[in-house]
Amino acid sequence: MPAQRPRAAFEPISPDLDVAALVDSTPNIEYVARIHCDAIDDNGLENFEKLVWLHVVLGGKPLVVEGFDQRFDKSIFSEKWLRSHYSTKRRPVAKAGDLMSCLPHCMRAENLMCYIGHEGTYTPAHQEMCASLGQNIMVEASDGSDEYGKATKPGSSIWFMTESKDRHVVAEYWMSTLGHDIDIEDHFAQINAWKAAPFKTYVVEQRPGDFILVPPLAAHQVWNRGTRTMKVAWNRTIAQTLEMALSEALPHARMVCRDEQYKNKAIVFYSLEHYSDLLSELGDGDIRHLRVQLLLGDFEVLFGLYTQVLLSESFSHDPPKEKDVEYVPFDSNITCSYCRGNIFNRFLTCPWCVREEDDTYDICMECYVMGRSCACISKLKWVEQFRWGELTGKYEKWRQQILRFSEDKSDKYPCLPAKRAQLGKKTLAEICHEQMKRRPWVDITKPIARVEGKTRDSKNASSARKRRKTRKSDTYKAHTQGGRCHICKCAEPMWKLASCSYCHLSYCYGSLFRAFNIKPQDTMEMYHWTCPRCQKICSCAACRRDATMNPYEPTSTLLGRDTKKIADPRSVESLVDFRQSNLRWLKKAGDDEVGRLKKHQKEADEKRNQALIDNCIELEFSQAVSESIESVQMDTPATSYLRDYGDIPVDPALEKLDGSFLLPPEVIS
Repeated sequence: MPAQRPRAAFEPISPDLDVAALVDSTPNIEYVARIHCDAIDDNGLENFEKLVWLHVVLGGKPLVVEGFDQRFDKSIFSEKWLRSHYSTKRRPVAKAGDLMSCLPHCMRAENLMCYIGHEGTYTPAHQEMCASLGQNIMVEASDGSDEYGKATKPGSSIWFMTESKDRHVVAEYWMSTLGHDIDIEDHFAQINAWKAAPFKTYVVEQRPGDFILVPPLAAHQVWNRGTRTMKVAWNRTIAQTLEMALSEALPHARMVCRDEQYKNKAIVFYSLEHYSDLLSELGDGDIRHLRVQLLLGDFEVLFGLYTQVLLSESFSHDPPKEKDVEYVPFDSNITCSYCRGNIFNRFLTCPWCVREEDDTYDICMECYVMGRSCACISKLKWVEQFRWGELTGKYEKWRQQILRFSEDKSDKYPCLPAKRAQLGKKTLAEICHEQMKRRPWVDITKPIARVEGKTRDSKNASSARKRRKTRKSDTYKAHTQGGRCHICKCAEPMWKLASCSYCHLSYCYGSLFRAFNIKPQDTMEMYHWTCPRCQKICSCAACRRDATMNPYEPTSTLLGRDTKKIADPRSVESLVDFRQSNLRWLKKAGDDEVGRLKKHQKEADEKRNQALIDNCIELEFSQAVSESIESVQMDTPATSYLRDYGDIPVDPALEKLDGSFLLPPEVIS
């Protein structure tokens, strides 16, 4: 079961909260930087795009553009218009600045949303989906006047925001201190939690006309105030956010089985096709134009991501026979039955676990390597949605286009076989191919035969036994048929153990994951794997007595997550029980919560500084952002909460909490 660590409780924000006083009295909380929308007109759209790139995307800090309420058509952006047109649904249109526009219309996600809130509604702390760039503008709010014969309270929204670079510190703080997993998005942090946080928090009270840009992977939460707030929110995917999505956001979402709405690998593929068509129309002299340079830069970033995808799906020198690989034309609708992530090309399907209406059990390669699958475990069949020759042909075509404009980069972009040879480790498809040979097939039509064996607590067991000498034949038998984990001492079949290539010591994947932060893929992809004892970092009781050892201390808290409640009912976890936490190992290491947070903070600062150095960027762009932010004057009505908001529907379950009167915790921002 998941860890029963003490969890921070939900605490609503008082309508009388003085935001200005909160900022003035808390060293680690400050206002979000603001600029007026007129500054965009004065300085040009190109300079504004540069500001967003430097401050929000690369710098990872939030930004507010104010003053748009003066440009709104009041007849449209109003509560009355919404009441009269609420049944009309308009199709979202992806603009040119969003790479989702490169997808065919039928594959695009509906990411343009309208949020309506009132006092007490909120959005728990979360990150934008798939590491995209969040954009949120308040188009209308109650202004305190009488509406339909009733007095209203001015509407606004309080945002608590963080920086992209602090995402690991925020995640660790949420788990180790607050007892919640931020990837699950189920906790609205108290103000005291933000005050005590070991990272900088940005606060903004959003009013009509305020346009907020949320950095990718930056955690934030929202609390609505007043009688009514109306906001329009949408997300934008760019080449740089796709990098973060494939490397961080999607692996995290896979762990907690969160839907992948944006089909990121498909966006990479179709964006490259679109950019390739644009580049093919350019002449040699066009390379000097700034827009072409930016286009080519994004094309190279996308090509690097596409290379990673192809390498991960490449088979070894002994691939499955072509007749064993089923072909299903790509329509972007196939998802993993376990993690619910979108599958771009190759995956595994079970020929036995097919339910009515062709409900197949499909598993992505990432999940299968983690030990997730149907109960059959092995003998799954390969399926691909693109012909491999088509994908490799696209790779070579796009590689030649890059070399056409940058001939000096031929070493950076070699042909695919050469790139595969440089990898130095097994690919994801190669691991899956090996594991299917290694893991046993379970006939799900036959009942499981339970074998009653003697336990160490058996009454018949002798209290003391002499240690039996291990013969060579016994060692050979243990290595070929089964083994015992060096950490937990449990006997397991060899396919459930990772064996050291040098000392032949075995570790179960669960112990590696919880005690050493080593995922199953980290060991399986190595041609020659070195165990923790050979690395002199083993933290078991016996090795701790060895003076030459430097026991490993887990770098992050793992609370455990019961994903079986979310995954397909036919699913099993055969290698690692991800419900288990690593709190026992943290306790062994001293549970240095402060030390872990400081370490994450130091690493975050170093990465950000290195990114600025790599891009030759000096922090002078902050001059474009107004440094003098006017104090926000708050209305603090003396009238009681019940009289002002008594006519708002309340969740009955929340009215019983500590006898307090709370509003429903609907996820509205």
